[in-house]
Amino acid sequence: MMHPPVLLSSLLLILLLVLGSGCSSTQSTQGVVSGDYGKPATWLRSAEARERKGDLQGALYNLKVARTVSRQDSKINAAIKRVEAKINGQSDKMMKQGKQAVRQGQFTKARRYYLKILSLDPKHKSALEAMRELDERASKASMKKKVARSNSNYNNRTRKKKLAKGFHEEAYSYSRQEILQADGRHANLGEYVKEIETHLRKFPKDSEVRDLLSKILLDQAGVAFDAENYQDALGFLQRAERAFNSDADRLGKIQKQRKAYGKALYLKGVRSSRAEPEHAIKYWEYALKFDPEDKKSRLRLRNIHSM
Repeated sequence: MMHPPVLLSSLLLILLLVLGSGCSSTQSTQGVVSGDYGKPATWLRSAEARERKGDLQGALYNLKVARTVSRQDSKINAAIKRVEAKINGQSDKMMKQGKQAVRQGQFTKARRYYLKILSLDPKHKSALEAMRELDERASKASMKKKVARSNSNYNNRTRKKKLAKGFHEEAYSYSRQEILQADGRHANLGEYVKEIETHLRKFPKDSEVRDLLSKILLDQAGVAFDAENYQDALGFLQRAERAFNSDADRLGKIQKQRKAYGKALYLKGVRSSRAEPEHAIKYWEYALKFDPEDKKSRLRLRNIHSM
């Protein structure tokens, strides 16, 4: 049967072996000689070495391991308090520096201070809270930039639209003024009509200029017809039809004028059919060009060709 002192020593040895094996794989046990982990002095020396190198977190870790070996050692407890005070002092100083950096708008610099604090004390509440606030600020700043960029793009598009609208209105006014002022005073009718047609392609809703073009084309068709320039008269009517191909009212007027010219040509053909049959044929052929539904002219031509 194992005596109590022997049992206690065995349990302590097992505990130290487990503790040593668990710590030997970490960076904090670097420099500890295997087999010395049961001696607090070994951990104290390692802690002092780490403290001299500025590794306060590693030093504190080794001191706490030493305290598990010798919990009542006043030297170890004093060393732990001293290192913790040193960590707290450095943390407080860096917290102030971080806050100062935030006030100056140097958020990246502030973040570096807070990360250094967390490397000393991963559970430092103030540093964790400060990091959270920086993350929120960065998120809001990113969103603000996106909104500003979106607004800028919208304003640019709006500005371009306004400029385009301004140019459009200016071009419209200038073109319209030139056309209306030249009405009745143009030197070249063909060029004048082309200018009007170009204007209407750009500004198809200009009703006054549309009325002007309709009047010019139909009037010129009448002038050509009266001068017996039937091909020219037909050309003006066809040009009017192309210009107003989606305007039912104007197309109706053009169709009415076509039929009137077709009827007039049919009657001319009738009057000249006895004395000048060749002229009659020409009149009836043109009558059908103006009015393809002219049955009388078609019948007259059929009768002549069948003779």
